[in-house]
Amino acid sequence: MENFLKSEIYNLINGEIVDDNHYYITRIFYEDTDAGGIVYHANYLKYFERARTSLLNLIKIDQKKLLEKKNLGFVVRDFNLKIKKSFQLNQILLVKTCLKSAKKSCIVLKHEAYETIQNTVLKNPNVVCEIQIVMINDKNKIQNISKVLDHPFFKII
Repeated sequence: MENFLKSEIYNLINGEIVDDNHYYITRIFYEDTDAGGIVYHANYLKYFERARTSLLNLIKIDQKKLLEKKNLGFVVRDFNLKIKKSFQLNQILLVKTCLKSAKKSCIVLKHEAYETIQNTVLKNPNVVCEIQIVMINDKNKIQNISKVLDHPFFKII
């Protein structure tokens, strides 16, 4: 039973890949909101970072080992965030992530945060963000990201 629980928890916490999209669920906590009771704008980047980390965990890319053994790390080079409708305390949001583009030097991911109401995901995203990610070495030099992200999720057809 212990092995079953470990695998189920691992799968639940890292989300799921369906049809070239990664899905990750989180809840809005009190600490995420500002004085007006809505999500503080910078926290959307945290949700998207958690979704990307969960995606990498799901496809067995260990960022900690990558940094320790190869001195390589992923960093955000650029992002464009659009908030159409803010999330509020205790809402559940679904982050949908897909690959927009991939090159040797970088990838661009599109994150969309959807509101869920009574186990139903609303049609239009509340927040949309495109994030460009590069991989750097310990000397801050950009490295070939495609060698590390060698998984079907990161391949553009």
